[in-house]
Amino acid sequence: MPSPARPTSSASASGASRRNGARSFATRISASSKVPFDVTGLRHFLFAALAGIFFSARAADPYPSKPVRIVVAAGAGTVDDVGARIVVEKVSTILGQQFYVENLPGAGGNTGIGKAAKMPADGRVVVVVSTGFIINPLLYPKGVPYDPIKDFAPVTLIAASPNVLTINPQVPARTVQELIALVKANPVDVTQVPYKASPEVVTDLIAGRVDYYITGLTSFLPVKDKLKILAVTTSTRSELVPDVPTMAEAALPGYDMPTWQSIMGPAGMQREHVALLNKAIGQSLASPEVRDRLHKAGLSAASSTPQELRERYEHWMAIFGKIAQDVGLKPQ
Repeated sequence: MPSPARPTSSASASGASRRNGARSFATRISASSKVPFDVTGLRHFLFAALAGIFFSARAADPYPSKPVRIVVAAGAGTVDDVGARIVVEKVSTILGQQFYVENLPGAGGNTGIGKAAKMPADGRVVVVVSTGFIINPLLYPKGVPYDPIKDFAPVTLIAASPNVLTINPQVPARTVQELIALVKANPVDVTQVPYKASPEVVTDLIAGRVDYYITGLTSFLPVKDKLKILAVTTSTRSELVPDVPTMAEAALPGYDMPTWQSIMGPAGMQREHVALLNKAIGQSLASPEVRDRLHKAGLSAASSTPQELRERYEHWMAIFGKIAQDVGLKPQ
């Protein structure tokens, strides 16, 4: 019986061979060979490759690759505004990117802080806050559009300063004790007047339209000769107004209520971005020029780690909460 024919191979003119009935392309193709060419597939491949390169480059862009907005939830010329502008000017130089201030005053800071809480957590928007950031939620729990702990990522402290109790010179009081006695004797005549920004209050205080006010020392330094500062709210006197007693010296032993400014990002801000901003702001605050400008504005440079800042706010929230409870304050 004859043996079955063994399969043979023969090269075709197209450069392909047939083995066991299957057609396969040869590993070597001559220049004259004609091979099917899918232009559409190649186009898609090149597009995908270029897109991958583009997005990889974008992902590798160092932060901050675009200008960073610093929301100040207070008006121009306020303590928060002045401190922020001094500090971030240097940060722009350190990081080689523009950092600019946008004032969003209103509702005791709630307007600007509430908007900042809803911003994307990409590091392109951060907010400067002060003590009211944690006091307002205790006073107006239904009207404050943010949670100071859950809605923000702490970055760093930037400055601290005393508040000052200031009166119009026509008010018949020359000490804190005399002012307290005056208020107790005329309780029905005491009316709270809300303002958007402290410079507006200073104007009305000089004009005699309001009698006394407590706010940051920065706002009163330019006009301190036209008004009467009765006390500073910190435990030590200020070098800028050394003759003004502390509130503890004047009437209330143990009184110590500094105000501070800090920078917060929206919750979810990347730790790497937080760390970079914290480092750059720390470098700004270490600059003799920045420290001198802050001092002349009534502020003291103050830095912190993000965790230290969170703990500070949690600590003071507990203190303010107890004070509100002790005096029977009813949240609105």
